[in-house]
Amino acid sequence: MSSTNAVQLSQWLVTIATLLCLGLFLSLGNWQLQRGLAKAEIENSVARNKEQLHRLPQLPLEEATTWRNKRVTMLGHYDSSRQFLLDNQIRDGRVGYNVLTPFYVKPWQAWVLVDRGWIAQGASREQLPVIAVDGDEQEIIGTIYVPYAKAFSLGEIAEGEDYDWPRRVQFVDFAELGKRLELELQPFTLRLSAAVKDGFRRDWQISQMPAMKHYGYAFQWFAMAAAVAVLWYLYSFRKKKIK
Repeated sequence: MSSTNAVQLSQWLVTIATLLCLGLFLSLGNWQLQRGLAKAEIENSVARNKEQLHRLPQLPLEEATTWRNKRVTMLGHYDSSRQFLLDNQIRDGRVGYNVLTPFYVKPWQAWVLVDRGWIAQGASREQLPVIAVDGDEQEIIGTIYVPYAKAFSLGEIAEGEDYDWPRRVQFVDFAELGKRLELELQPFTLRLSAAVKDGFRRDWQISQMPAMKHYGYAFQWFAMAAAVAVLWYLYSFRKKKIK
C-alpha cells in the first residue's frame, strides 16, 4: 500500500471513529436531557401540591397517576398486627427499612399501604426494630405515591412465609403484598406527612437523582461531543497543512 493510500485510509478511519463517538455522545446527552426534563416535571408536580390539600376522590381510581404527589386526608385505622419492612433502604450511609402499614380507609371501605417512613435496621438483621402503631380510628394526612414503573427484582419479594410479623420485603408489589395480607390493596402508597403521629423519618426523596444532576451529565456528554468534533477538525486541518 502506498503512503498516500495509507494516509487516506487513516483519515477515513479517524472520520468514522469521530462520527461514531459523536453519535454516541449526542445520544447520551439527549437521553440525560430528556430524563432531566422528566424529573423537572416531577419536581414541579411535588412543589405545586406541597401545600394544597385535596379532597379524597371516590373509588375506583381509574387514573391513579393523576393523583400522584397530591396531598389527601384519610379517615380510618391501621392494622397494627401486620406490617411490612421494605428492606435495604439507605439514609446517610445507614441501612434501614421503610415501614409499610395497611390502613383501612373508612369512606372507601378499602385498604391502602401507608409508608410511615424510614427506621434504622439496628444492631443486627435478626433484631427487628419496634414499629408499634395506634390501631384506633384516626385521620391521617399524606401524599399519594404511584410507582412510575413495575417493581423489579431478581429475587423473591420476601425472605420467607413462616415467621411472625412484621415481615421483610425486598420490593413493593401490591398484588403480592395483598395476598400475604389476604386483602386487596390499592395500587399506590400514602407517604405519611411529617406532621402526623406514628411515623418515623419522613424526609421523602422525590428521586435518587434531581433534574439538575441530569442536566449536568447532559452538558458533559455534549461537551465531549464538541471536543471530539474540534479534535477531528484540528486533525484534518493539520493533515491539509502537511500536504
